[in-house]
Amino acid sequence: MTSNDGDTNAPLPRMSRQDAQTWAAHFAESMARSAGAPIDATSVKPQFSDCVGKNDEVAHDGRFYLTYRAEVPLPAHKQGSAGARIRDDLQKRGYEITSFRDDDTVDPAVVLEAYNPDQDFSIRVAGYKAPEVLNLGVFTPCLLPPGVKQEQL
Repeated sequence: MTSNDGDTNAPLPRMSRQDAQTWAAHFAESMARSAGAPIDATSVKPQFSDCVGKNDEVAHDGRFYLTYRAEVPLPAHKQGSAGARIRDDLQKRGYEITSFRDDDTVDPAVVLEAYNPDQDFSIRVAGYKAPEVLNLGVFTPCLLPPGVKQEQL
């Protein structure tokens, strides 16, 4: 639960769970449009978890992480170009691409990892041969709900 500058008690970004989930869903939909295929609605899995600090501290002020996952059914031979389009769109939005792989000799064949240093959000895309899906992952930083007093650690 430390901020980028190392101050354990630095103010956390504020967002409600609903707003975080809505934002993540919108972002996943945007990546799916870049990939050229729709998200399988039955695959959507938002998961909230407690923020845990580097010394295993857990505050009780409602802060949370959101991991939002969704799948785009996509034939393996189209996953590399879809991943490249997502990568290009993320770069235009200011995301740093931390890794990109398009290699049919391994599974997942396509892996894209990106990070937005201004907002502290990260993205992971992985393309699998069986089943033929592109997994989309959106990961938030530790967020504090609006109107809640941030607990000091």
